[in-house]
Amino acid sequence: MRKTPIILAAALLSTCASQTWAAGGKEKGNESTATLYGSISQGISIGDRNKDKKTRVDYLSDHIRFGIKGTEALNNGMQAFFNFHFTSKETKDGSGVNGLREAYIGLKGDFGKLTLGRQNTAWKSYMGKSVFDDAAIGLARPGKVIRYDLDNIGGSGFKFAIDGILDGKHEVIKGGKNRAFNAYDIAIGYTGGNIDASIGYQSTSVPAIETELGGKTDKIFGASAAFTFLENKDKKQSLEWALDYQHHAHFGEFAATSLDYTLGAQKFRAGWEMLDYKKEKFWQQYHLGYRYNLSKRTYTEAKVAYRTQGGEHDYLGKILLRHEF
Repeated sequence: MRKTPIILAAALLSTCASQTWAAGGKEKGNESTATLYGSISQGISIGDRNKDKKTRVDYLSDHIRFGIKGTEALNNGMQAFFNFHFTSKETKDGSGVNGLREAYIGLKGDFGKLTLGRQNTAWKSYMGKSVFDDAAIGLARPGKVIRYDLDNIGGSGFKFAIDGILDGKHEVIKGGKNRAFNAYDIAIGYTGGNIDASIGYQSTSVPAIETELGGKTDKIFGASAAFTFLENKDKKQSLEWALDYQHHAHFGEFAATSLDYTLGAQKFRAGWEMLDYKKEKFWQQYHLGYRYNLSKRTYTEAKVAYRTQGGEHDYLGKILLRHEF
């Protein structure tokens, strides 16, 4: 019953706001905006990633999300901004608005951007340019994050971000050693011409970064790059080649690469990723994908992944329909 008011409030906001609304203050520079947004992705899954290793077909509720974000113009060219992003997750008791992806507030201006709250870490924002990276790791959207960004420094195309998890009570980083910051990230990137590249580092005071094959590490660093070729805006054509590398301290290496070819309303995708851990058999996964854009906000997608480790292998396919608003 507690979920009903939240759902009704969201419906009311959607009706009254019609997705986006703006309110202007009496004084110049006091304009504010707020936007209701979200996405839903549903479909079917086909695969043998089950305990009995038999192929099964099942309904897939990939995700249901909605959020509210907004800005307010302040004096001296500054701007305040906020974002609440909710999700619905299936549980044994049913489903509902029971997850929080992001909740932050911040200020931005000539000095850069300062953001407080649950949000993407610098590692999450800068790394992982490969289309397929299931085995990539890193703290993604923790709470208690203080983050600073400075984009396009001096018009050079370079940018950087740094953040920390201020968690003296050890509620985010369980068993943390420090009485203040218990995790931090730093990332540097460059965007120019047909290149988008970055390097990043993430560290926690105790092992808290989960790996794909089990276990946790306390340090990761890596590099990520994407190169765009065959770009033709008139034909809506482009080919993007992406490369990712990560070192997972005390475990080993991760690498991934992908090709993403766009032609009009279609996308053709292929990728490969691997884990080379000291105490594990070599792990790798191959990907193929196809997407067709029905409109600017709606698309259908089919993708399949084939995974091997040692003498074991399995596959998973998905067919999805997604809409964004």
